[in-house]
Amino acid sequence: MIQTLELPLLADAEIVVVGGGPSGFAAALAAARNGGDVLLLEQTTMLGGLGTAGLVPMFAPISDGERMIYGGIFEEINLEMCRRMGIEPWQDHWQAINPEILKRLLDEMAEAAKIRFVFGAKVCEAEVEDGRIKAVLVATSMGLKRVTGRRFIDGTGDALLAALAGAQFEFGDENGRTMSPTLCTQFSNIDFEAAHAASRAGASDHDIWRKMTAEGTAPFQEHHFICMKPVSRGSATGNLGHVYGIDTLDEFELTRGYVEGRKIAKMLEDFYRDHVPGFQRAELLATASLLGVRETRRIIGEYRMTIADYENRACFDDEIGRCCYPVDIHSGTTDAEEQKNVEKVLRQTRFGRGESYGIPYRAMIPEKLVNLLVPGRALSADRAIQSSLRVMPPCFVTGQAAGVAATLAGADFRDVDTKKLRSRLREMGAYFK
Repeated sequence: MIQTLELPLLADAEIVVVGGGPSGFAAALAAARNGGDVLLLEQTTMLGGLGTAGLVPMFAPISDGERMIYGGIFEEINLEMCRRMGIEPWQDHWQAINPEILKRLLDEMAEAAKIRFVFGAKVCEAEVEDGRIKAVLVATSMGLKRVTGRRFIDGTGDALLAALAGAQFEFGDENGRTMSPTLCTQFSNIDFEAAHAASRAGASDHDIWRKMTAEGTAPFQEHHFICMKPVSRGSATGNLGHVYGIDTLDEFELTRGYVEGRKIAKMLEDFYRDHVPGFQRAELLATASLLGVRETRRIIGEYRMTIADYENRACFDDEIGRCCYPVDIHSGTTDAEEQKNVEKVLRQTRFGRGESYGIPYRAMIPEKLVNLLVPGRALSADRAIQSSLRVMPPCFVTGQAAGVAATLAGADFRDVDTKKLRSRLREMGAYFK
């Protein structure tokens, strides 16, 4: 944390959003649509985060079994993406993503809302005075530059700006281990008709992988085999395999994550071609340009969400959205029993139809900082409930709330009138109790 640097000014804005993934994009769009002067800084070359650069194949459960609970911006995006994909929305509890369509859609929405956004802009330091962020330092292709603002939103997923500004945070489990990341993949030349027929006969990719793992013939030992989701008539994206035992906040280990992830992707291509019906001619088309990181920092906020909130289907006076995804703590090690336990806990914690829990506004406010909100997977939560909140739909929801709050805030985000915030969110289509 620094006090001042003499650097060229890149931009000044009323509201500065760092990170253009689900939470950051939703925050910027909500703020702009509510009259805010918004600047969005994104380190990659596109908006959408793991849904685009990360090639995550789908939005995790988009309904509670009775209704689509992630209303507002997420619902709008998903409806239009499905229309452009030529598919019926809400036909599947898990909504497939076409990353190219999603990229263009988010560009168009940002431009229509007159958001100023900059790609290739990595925040690397913060200027803070008396708990107030005055400016952020940004590394661009043109060198280090300064961005000033009155209110800031950290949509980095890693709570990077919050940490740079001096916020306290938790990290991983009691031993400092985090959930393992995945480098997602894209495949082409798939015969889905043959693959579906094999699946109905008990020879799906999951069935074959589990059999080979039990026999010791799988290309690598992975007891938590996740999914591949069709994107078009002959292509699919895969959330498959894990890079175990790395800290993605360490630059060298993050680099190793990409290298190991590409090795795993090649082994998966060979597995599908050699063993899975319908994939004999499949080709590995691409690996993601953004590693699928599930967990790093979690801020210490004005309210810390816990597994008790999940179990009690909690409601809050300052509730800004709800979530229905189960507890999904991916293994941080190669231990077989730990890996097998992931799907067991998923089954045990899955809600019934119509069930969900609330997300309070206070969980986005870091202690001791007055003009910063942290939506998304880094909000204030224990590890168990974070594993539910970290998926993309609730990240859009918390980002949406942060953006609206930024247009209502004065000197301190704690002073936001949450009744007015909730009223504005309802007008946008948000769902909460």
